[in-house]
Amino acid sequence: MLRPTSLLTQLTLWVAAANAFVLFVPDDQCDPTGHCGPFTKTTRKHGRHSTRSSDDKVATFPLIARPRQVLDDESEPFDRVAMAMVRVAQKFGHSPAVRARSQKDDKNYVPGNQYPISHPIPTTSEGSTGIYQYGPDFSYFIRIQLGSQKMPMYMLLDTGAGNTWVMTTDCTEYACRLHDRFDMAASTSWKQNQGDPMFIGYGTGNVTGVVGWDNMTLAGRTVKVQFGAANHTAEELRHYAFDGILGLGMGDSVTGNFLKEVRKQNAFKPIVAVTMNRDSDGVNDGQATFGGTDPAKYVGQITYSDVVPEHKQKGEWTIPIEGFSFDGKKAKLNGTKAIIDTGTTYIFGSPVDVAELFKLVPGAQLDVKEHYHEFIVPCDTKTAFKVTFGGVTYEISAKDWVAQINDEKCLSRIYGYIELPDFRPGEWIIGDVFLKNVYSVFDADNGNMRIGFANKAPPPKPTGTGNTGAAATGEDGRPVVPGSTGSATGDASAETVTPKTVSGGSKVGGVAFTLTWALVAWAMMAA
Repeated sequence: MLRPTSLLTQLTLWVAAANAFVLFVPDDQCDPTGHCGPFTKTTRKHGRHSTRSSDDKVATFPLIARPRQVLDDESEPFDRVAMAMVRVAQKFGHSPAVRARSQKDDKNYVPGNQYPISHPIPTTSEGSTGIYQYGPDFSYFIRIQLGSQKMPMYMLLDTGAGNTWVMTTDCTEYACRLHDRFDMAASTSWKQNQGDPMFIGYGTGNVTGVVGWDNMTLAGRTVKVQFGAANHTAEELRHYAFDGILGLGMGDSVTGNFLKEVRKQNAFKPIVAVTMNRDSDGVNDGQATFGGTDPAKYVGQITYSDVVPEHKQKGEWTIPIEGFSFDGKKAKLNGTKAIIDTGTTYIFGSPVDVAELFKLVPGAQLDVKEHYHEFIVPCDTKTAFKVTFGGVTYEISAKDWVAQINDEKCLSRIYGYIELPDFRPGEWIIGDVFLKNVYSVFDADNGNMRIGFANKAPPPKPTGTGNTGAAATGEDGRPVVPGSTGSATGDASAETVTPKTVSGGSKVGGVAFTLTWALVAWAMMAA
């Protein structure tokens, strides 16, 4: 049991360590059984996916696959958007009422990370590592090695918080067993802290465990870091492919601050530059550079904005936002600040501000959910939103903010939150929907905190032919096909087959495949 003073300290740090990644899975990306979609007239039995509908007509091949050992469970309503509010809920002190379902063991259960993951092409500069993707375009993470045994693990890049933690073999819950787990007992370099345990609240659940030190190797460098070793995780984490979170925030943390530690050890400058791929571009050229920038990944100049003073004191990557516009018309917004968060998939604002945005979109219709607002938009919408930082305007491509759910319905990936009574109305949370369009730099060198953006360099063209995507191998020697399957340990699931994707994250359902491809996909998945 925690001592009263210890409990107070933990709660204080919990509040201070705001902006953990948002556990948010939109309704259209998960079916009622908790299987992350998208799907159109598809069926699922014991983790297998069929492209045949009940009337034996060919339907959509699912672009987001779950691990093959996931079983059917009780059918009940599942709210995708409330899930993403995890980070927002943690920041603003309110938990959305989303009930997780239990999962049972499967006789075909395969331990370790079996998620279908897109592997990156080789990096283009020293101090860089490729960014893996689970999606399409759903979450972005790097591959690190941990402990004396150099255990490979996937770590979500999270500029929204300073907490760093991994799942461990002490965690035997279903969500953990779907992932690769760090074995503390097997690492001769692991040293556990004496004192209070780790507790991180994620709105719909929490992560608990112990805190300690060990060696982490990333981007070719080894650093001794303090992190959390989780023996319990929120069940909702089964929807995500990463095995832990690398906190890149500069504020207080219950686990220790990664960037502050590397600065103290002179491992590299506390600068992280990020470029994220779009799955539909055909090649995963995502890359994170630690200690500097990579000119090969952007064009033009990087324009910086200083972090807002009150947020710099908290170590939060928050900068002034100077406006949104659509088709040459500027929205009248109350929001004046933006949290730039690599750990959040979408874009969130107050319902009032988001409504102002969609007054500019012809044909947009408000759909009020229990925990959030979303907008239905015409599927022929091709116009980009534009957002201005530091006097420079950047585009948010319709490929990223418009999601085609089926042949007749499209939704926006810009959401308005109504669940949080303490949501600060002047703040936006700008996630990957925007960051896929730019080269981003998070610079905490020389006591400063600033964020830079530049236009992203065009992605290389796929070198393969047909529906197999790029034929080259990535930094880990594995294929770089978008959506390709493989675990951090190198084991691949023979059951998952990935077709050529369509507008990664934009068209997630309702795609008409040719009869030939449909028959091939059906045969492979039914085998």
